[in-house]
Amino acid sequence: MDVQINRWGNSLGFRIPYKIAQQLGLDENSVVELATVENVLTITPKPKASKLDELLASIPEGFQYPDDSAAFIQSEPLGRELL
Repeated sequence: MDVQINRWGNSLGFRIPYKIAQQLGLDENSVVELATVENVLTITPKPKASKLDELLASIPEGFQYPDDSAAFIQSEPLGRELL
């Protein structure tokens, strides 16, 4: 598929056709990584940022902090920290 490259400020840009964007799971807020290898441009979708609930759900059952962190995590506040 051929697409036209156009000036966009001091840069160049092109439109990603809808069907290709749909196949790659891209939308208007997606972030992609651009790279060149031997004169070939590759566009790789970056994973979307995880939400806090997803991150917390990914903690394995029975997780324990490493020894060097456990004492800090289990300590009481020493100053005027807001918890």
